[in-house]
Amino acid sequence: MKLKTILTLLLTIFITFSCAATGESDLQKERKQKLDQLNEECDFATVEFAFPEDIYVCYKSPSNIKKTTSKSEVEENDDSEAEKNLQEQTNG
Repeated sequence: MKLKTILTLLLTIFITFSCAATGESDLQKERKQKLDQLNEECDFATVEFAFPEDIYVCYKSPSNIKKTTSKSEVEENDDSEAEKNLQEQTNG
């Protein structure tokens, strides 16, 4: 009986270790690729393992964040540039 238990244990260990994957999985490669891509854009990037999809977090310092201009500011700039061009054409 003791021999049977030992053989069963050894067989179970053998099957477990022979079936275990030691290489990098496709999911790990995909995570690494996304993190590398985010590290180019961000100061620091992390991944939070969640189900069903992972959450990638990008950290940027305040100096790297681009300021957005409102539409009214853009329209005012366009109007002033148009007026300058019109004045230059009439003067020149």
